[in-house]
Amino acid sequence: MPYKIAVIYSAYPEISEAAHELIKQKGYHVEVQVCVFDEAVRMARKYEADGFDLIISRGATGTLIQRAVSIPVILVEITNFDILRTLYRARRIGDKLSYFHYVHSKGYYDFKAIRQILALNEEALTIYQYRNEKELKEKVAEACAKKEDVVVATGAFVLDMARALGMKTVMVHSTREAIYNAFKQAEDILQVRNRNRDVSDHLTSVLDHLNTGVVIFNGEGVITHVNASAARVLGVDAGALQGKKAEEIQAPFLRDVMAGSSGSRVGVIGRHQVVAAKFYLTSGTRRIGAAVTLENRKKIQVLEDKIRKEFYAKGLVARYTFNDIVGRSQVIQGCISRAKSYSRSDSTILITGESGTGKEVFANSIHNASLRARGPFVAVNCATLPESLLESELFGYDEGAFTGARKGGKPGLFDLAHSGTIFLDEVSEIPPSTQARLLRVLQEKVIRRVGGERIIPVDVRVIAATNADLPQKVKAGQFRKDLYFRLNVLNLRVPPLRDRQEDIPELMDYFLKKHGLKEGILDIPDIFMSRLKKYHWPGNVRELENFAEKFSILSRDETDVFYLLDQLYQDLQHFEIRAGDPAGGILAVTPGTLKEMELQLIEKLRQRFAGDKSTLAQMLGISRSNLWSKLKELERQGDAGTKKAGRRRK
Repeated sequence: MPYKIAVIYSAYPEISEAAHELIKQKGYHVEVQVCVFDEAVRMARKYEADGFDLIISRGATGTLIQRAVSIPVILVEITNFDILRTLYRARRIGDKLSYFHYVHSKGYYDFKAIRQILALNEEALTIYQYRNEKELKEKVAEACAKKEDVVVATGAFVLDMARALGMKTVMVHSTREAIYNAFKQAEDILQVRNRNRDVSDHLTSVLDHLNTGVVIFNGEGVITHVNASAARVLGVDAGALQGKKAEEIQAPFLRDVMAGSSGSRVGVIGRHQVVAAKFYLTSGTRRIGAAVTLENRKKIQVLEDKIRKEFYAKGLVARYTFNDIVGRSQVIQGCISRAKSYSRSDSTILITGESGTGKEVFANSIHNASLRARGPFVAVNCATLPESLLESELFGYDEGAFTGARKGGKPGLFDLAHSGTIFLDEVSEIPPSTQARLLRVLQEKVIRRVGGERIIPVDVRVIAATNADLPQKVKAGQFRKDLYFRLNVLNLRVPPLRDRQEDIPELMDYFLKKHGLKEGILDIPDIFMSRLKKYHWPGNVRELENFAEKFSILSRDETDVFYLLDQLYQDLQHFEIRAGDPAGGILAVTPGTLKEMELQLIEKLRQRFAGDKSTLAQMLGISRSNLWSKLKELERQGDAGTKKAGRRRK
C-alpha cells in the first residue's frame, strides 16, 4: 500500500511542482490542497482521519497545521537569507517596507541583523506580527494607513489582502533546495515509519498468537492493543476495547488491575477465574505505559501439573513442606520460623546440624515455600560422587571433554536447576579444585562446562548443608574461606533430637502411622516413653524413625508390647553407649554380663567427669547413695585384681 501524503499551502507553485515530481518518481499517493488558516486546519484534520501518513506545508499555514494534528507535519524551511534576499528586491519598488510575521512560526528570524545589512531603520522596515486572521487584517489595514509602499510575507493570503488595498507586494520564496529538502525529510520519515510499522506488525502478530492474554495501554491509560487471547477471556471483540480508558472497561476486575500497582492478582472475569499480572513499560527511565497479562487459572494449573509430572519423572522435585516437620518444641518452632523467613529471599543458605536431624527436609520445605516453587529442585550428595565425576556432574561437559563422554555432551545439575534450587548436601566434602569453580558460580551466576568454552548464565538458588564443622575445616585449610562466607549468607542450625526431647512422643506417633501401625499408637507405656526421652539418640530423628519402623513391623506378631519395647530399647544401647556430656563422645564397653558392662560404663564416666559424683549420679538417673555403692564395688574389684596380679608376680 503506497504512502499517502497531503500537501497544503497557500498559492506556491514550486511546492506543487515538487509534489508532482514525488508522485512520478516514488509512486506515492499525494494530494495537493491550496488553502490557509482555518480552512487549512480543517483539511489537515480530514486528511488525518482518512489515514494520511504525513503533511507538507509552509509558513504560517504549516505552523497552524502542526498544532492541530498528531501526524507528522514537515515545513518547507524559510531562512533569514530568504527574507534578506526578498527585502533586497522589495527596496527596488518602494522605500517603506513592511514585513508580516506569524507569531507562532517555528523559525528564528534576526530582523535586527537584517536591518543592519540592508541599512534600513525601523521606519524603513516595519515588522508586523499577527496571531490569527483577524489580527492579520487589522495589521494590513494599519500598514496601508501609514502609506507603506511594499508588503513582504511568506504566504499568498497576506499578499492578497494587501493587493486588495492597493499596496505593492513581494512573496518570500524558499529556495528549491529547501523545498526538496522538505520532501526528502518526508521520505526519510516515511521510511522510518515503514520500519516501525513492520516491527509493530510483527509484534502484533506475535501477541495475537500467544495463549496468554495481553492488554497494552499507553501513558495516558488508553488501551492501544488487545490480543486475541485477552479478547476471548474478556468475551469481547478486541477492536471494541482499543482506544478506551481503564474506567470504560466493563470487567471490574480488569479495571482494578489496570488502576492498581504492578504485581499479580487472582479474580473473576465472567465465568472464569483469572490470574492477572500488571507490569510497566519503560523507555530508559521514562514510564511510557503498562501491560496486563491474563491467564485462565485452570489452564495454569493444568500446565503446572504437567511441569511437575515432568520434574517428578526426572526426580527434580521437592517432596517435603513445612507441614512435614513434626514438633512443637520451642527450639524446632524457632528453626521453622527462621526457615520460612529465608524462603522469601533468594540468598544462599547454609544448613548445619548432625546427621539425621532433617537438613534435607528443611531444604525441600524452603524451596516449596519460595517463589521458585514451580521450578526444579535438584538435590546432590557431594560425598557420594567420586572427585573425578563431581565437577562434570555439577557443571556438565561438552562433547569430547574426556574419554567416554556422551555424544553432544551433557548438561550439569546446575543446568537442570535453572530457575529453581540446587541442594548441595555434604558440601564440606567437595574437593578444593571443585570448590574454586563453585565459588565462581556463586559470585558470577554463570557456569562453564567441562571441556567447553561457552559461558552459560544460570538462575539458581543454592542451599548447602553439612554435618561437619566448616569453620574448623577452614582453619585446617580443608575448605576455602571465601567459599564458606559465600555459602554462609543465611544460616540455619537444625537442632539434634536430644535438644527437643519433648517432641519424641509426637514424632513416634507420626512415624508409627507412617509405617502402618494404625491402632495402639498411644499405648506405649510411660516408663518406656521416659526412657526414649532420656536416650541420647546419636542418629537423631533418623534413628528414632528406624526404631518406630522396627516396632511397627515386630508388633504385628508380638502380643507382649512391654517385652518388645524392652528388647528394642536394649538394642539401642547394645555395644555403644553415648555419654551425655557436652563433648558428645562414644564410650565403648566390652561385652559381658549386664552388671559387668554397667560397672565399665560407670568407671569410664567417672574418669570423664573427673570424680564429680553429683553430675555423674544425675546423668545416670540414680541417687548419690546408689552411686556410692556402685563405686565401692568398683574399688573392691580393683583391689581384688591388684592382689591377683601380685600373687602371679610371686
